[in-house]
Amino acid sequence: QETRGTMTTNLHLDMVSGCAGDMLCAALCALGAGIEPLEQALDRMGVEASVALEPDEVNGIRCLRFRVEAREKPMHRRLVDIIDLLDRAGLAERPRRRAEAVFRRLAEAEAVVHGTTPEEIEFHEVGAIDSIADILGCALAIEQLTPDRITASTPLVGSGTVNSRHGKLPVPAPATLELLRGIEIRQLRVDGELTTPTGAALLREYCEFSGWPDMAVEKIGYGAGTRRYEDRPNVLRAVLGTCRSEESGQEVLIEANIDDMNPELFAHLMERLFSEGAHDVWLQPIMMKKSRPAVTLSILCPADKLDRMCAVVFAESTTIGVRWHTVQRRKLERSQQWVDTRWGRVRVKIAGEGGSALTASAEYEDCAELARRHGVPLRMVMDEALAAWRAGNR
Repeated sequence: QETRGTMTTNLHLDMVSGCAGDMLCAALCALGAGIEPLEQALDRMGVEASVALEPDEVNGIRCLRFRVEAREKPMHRRLVDIIDLLDRAGLAERPRRRAEAVFRRLAEAEAVVHGTTPEEIEFHEVGAIDSIADILGCALAIEQLTPDRITASTPLVGSGTVNSRHGKLPVPAPATLELLRGIEIRQLRVDGELTTPTGAALLREYCEFSGWPDMAVEKIGYGAGTRRYEDRPNVLRAVLGTCRSEESGQEVLIEANIDDMNPELFAHLMERLFSEGAHDVWLQPIMMKKSRPAVTLSILCPADKLDRMCAVVFAESTTIGVRWHTVQRRKLERSQQWVDTRWGRVRVKIAGEGGSALTASAEYEDCAELARRHGVPLRMVMDEALAAWRAGNR
């Protein structure tokens, strides 16, 4: 049983020498995530590739190296081709959605650089199966580690130039810089890339950028990079620990009334807001002047996220104004427990006060994955998981 109470699990990425997809995947596996789910996904995708974790040592630091052996010929894939591969991978909903979001961020950044649309972008390095394995491996590893929050240190970039299909490009590469737009970065006097486009897209999708959070360190993992530097170890350090969370506190409720937006765009808007740190996002139907149907977009977030949330709303919606006010929020203490069902293991989320459980619910993603895999009703899996939890907590 993992008891959190007023504690939350924090994953912090300390970018000693930048971030690449293979470094991040190796560091996450060094924390305890396995690569078996990735091996199974690649097999279902039908690609000719194998993955391995190898022990290594960099500047005296024991670490892991993530290797992908691709046997396919070099291929140029578009976003639609990669989405098709993800559809065949048989993933649970959350890692599937987050992996696709990383590729979309990459496509959008490349589209800005090349003056075209994300759909027209042909991935070259990122379209190769090793980069696909890096991104998918990170998504599946994070799903196994289940952190409540992911933070990262300031992204580091190198200098000089890097070779590409289009010729030599400045470092940081244009797509990397586009992905890190709006984030403070730091350049080191190192010749070559430190943070790659894939690394930048993963950081942007998953992380809040801050210094070391106040936390009790529990696990430390190091992922090795390919190059060697004289003045620093080329590793990414991942740290898993617990942070004390306040059960009540001041937050901000941001609202906007929208009556002229394509409804299909709301899903992407909400996904962006959640990825930037919103605690909750919802839509409420309303009637505006001249009897026009509309919706109120509501966002609950920490006060220090106000500017970022407003920027996302203005970029991704048709509204020309937002309003906000501070609110007080009180939360129950939370904990998490694994239970066994006849189809597999499921997490049960428990909430309560003073050590007494007041409510419990089976983790939807776990139950949905088992229901799909075994062809049984989702409700049956959820009911059995809750029954198993009750039986073990009488």
